[in-house]
Amino acid sequence: MATNVSKEQAASARHADLYDFLINYHNSNFKIEGDSIRPKDNHSISIKKSYKGYKDFANEEKGNSIEFLTNHMGYTFVEAVQALSNVSAPAQPADISQKDGIKNVPPQFPAPVDGRYKNLFAYLKNRGISTETIQMLVEQKNMYQEKSKNNIVFINMEKDFAEIRGTYTLGKSFHGIVPHSRHDGFWWFRTSRNAAKCYICEAAIDAISLYELHKMHGNMEEAYYISIAGVAKQPAIDRLKNSKLDIVLAVDNDAAGQKCRDRNSELEYILPINKDWNEDLQA
Repeated sequence: MATNVSKEQAASARHADLYDFLINYHNSNFKIEGDSIRPKDNHSISIKKSYKGYKDFANEEKGNSIEFLTNHMGYTFVEAVQALSNVSAPAQPADISQKDGIKNVPPQFPAPVDGRYKNLFAYLKNRGISTETIQMLVEQKNMYQEKSKNNIVFINMEKDFAEIRGTYTLGKSFHGIVPHSRHDGFWWFRTSRNAAKCYICEAAIDAISLYELHKMHGNMEEAYYISIAGVAKQPAIDRLKNSKLDIVLAVDNDAAGQKCRDRNSELEYILPINKDWNEDLQA
């Protein structure tokens, strides 16, 4: 991974469209209000569409696109510049092959921790995921604990998309996508090479939780469990529609999830009893 960036890259990133970047890569962390978005955990901050920065109305703090990512999203300066530099890159056409259509700038995946994944196991077990399932996904190289921040990296088999989840148990944990991940990419695992059905979830933890619930109830069907890392990721859903899989929408039981079901009304769907499958699992 690059450790520095040019002045030209930094200048371009400062003026990148922050609204579009956050909608594309961190949609699940934000709420749309008119022509603006606000972090779900800090409603005083506003990012307007086509505005190159943000404003915090609680303390009058203002900043550019880089400063928002470094001050409020946990990015380093270099990570922020690299991520924002790709905002204006043209979208690739959707297709059904995970190996095609990768953007010119490949994802920069965080390095794994050297040793045991203590934070990963502790966090997922605290969310109700069994040790057996965690071990299975680690051995399949579907996820690992990163070295610098101890986040969990849910990486797909094709190495063109990864979802990140913070492991801090106090407050709302960080949730995002590795910069430069494929715009219509998704994370997945399957129970069999013969799997013909796929469950589309909003987050990796929800996909794993749904698998755990199925296992608990003796429903060991051959299936894919997929995370699109944000209910607004319609390009990923469209790409899966072009596959030969039997698709079941398994997004959250909330207003955003209902909008997704309405957009894809031709698809079968299932609903969690609570807001999401992890809440069902923990209940």
